Amino acid sequence: MRFALLLIAIWSTVQTSNTVAGTADSSSLDSITLANGSIIHGTVSNIKNGKVHINTDFAGTVQIDAKKIVEMSTHDPVVVKLSNGTVLENVLIELVDEKPVLHTVGTQAEAAVALTDIVAINPEPWQIGEGYKHEGGASLALVQQRGNSDTDQLDYRIEAKWTGEDDRFAVTAEGELDESEGMKNAENWLVSGKYDRFMGGTTYLGVNSSLKQDIFADLDMRFYLGPYFGRQFYDADRFKLSAELGLTYVQENYINSEDKTYPGANWSLNIGSDIFGDDTELYLNHKGIWDLDSLSDVVLDTRIGLKIPLMMNIQAAAEYSLEYDSGAVDGVDEIDQSIKVRFGYRW
Repeated sequence: MRFALLLIAIWSTVQTSNTVAGTADSSSLDSITLANGSIIHGTVSNIKNGKVHINTDFAGTVQIDAKKIVEMSTHDPVVVKLSNGTVLENVLIELVDEKPVLHTVGTQAEAAVALTDIVAINPEPWQIGEGYKHEGGASLALVQQRGNSDTDQLDYRIEAKWTGEDDRFAVTAEGELDESEGMKNAENWLVSGKYDRFMGGTTYLGVNSSLKQDIFADLDMRFYLGPYFGRQFYDADRFKLSAELGLTYVQENYINSEDKTYPGANWSLNIGSDIFGDDTELYLNHKGIWDLDSLSDVVLDTRIGLKIPLMMNIQAAAEYSLEYDSGAVDGVDEIDQSIKVRFGYRW
């Protein structure tokens, strides 16, 4: 009999521990009840892309599909930003029978919203129009070979992006310098900049510009500048997709061949995913320029790669790139391909 009572006591303890998700004192924590009856205690840190993020002691940050949540309550007041741009302060979130209500502490004010209408909890200053969020990175690929042949290869890239509530800036600088047996066989660089103005929802208008030099392609400078229309079709960690289409003015100066200028159409396609794990990025970036004076001429730049975090903010990246220029001058290949592995730092 005593043995049976002991087993019942142990079973009861295990069930209680599972119910509160490994938390000894849940009275001061937020709670989430799922459709299957499970209860998770922790601190709700964000709601994004239809998922509720809750920080737990037993499993770190857990992301839960909002559609699977039947009850939720927050213990401490938070700041909530809604999809229509409204920012509510000193708010407690309560979800009962799948009907969420925001309670403003110290008042009788209440607001009924869907979880999907909440775009941020305790938003950062840039998300409410105060300053910009700065992101960027620098990477380097360096190869030195000595022996039967002497080869030096240097590839570098620096990227920076500033995102605000209403607009976004981005700058990229990259280049390549290769030597074999003391003779240069690759020397090129590219600097580009973009400015986007968000129009509400998923659309934006922008202007981009670029300067490129490639000595071994006889290109002293290619400059373009023009406006475009863009749309962010998907913006989830698992799948991101954006596209842009616009017009541009292009000027190409060559070292030996005849210079030319022309109006062009330009476009870009960007796809990203963390399908291989958090903080990884599988990506495809494609952009092109179409010569509207000579419709047979097009310049394409396609890159497929994978970024993998190593430690702290250091990451490795493997990338395949293909550049195609149907209007390449005589003696220069139309297609230029490369595979590179870089190591760099993200901030």
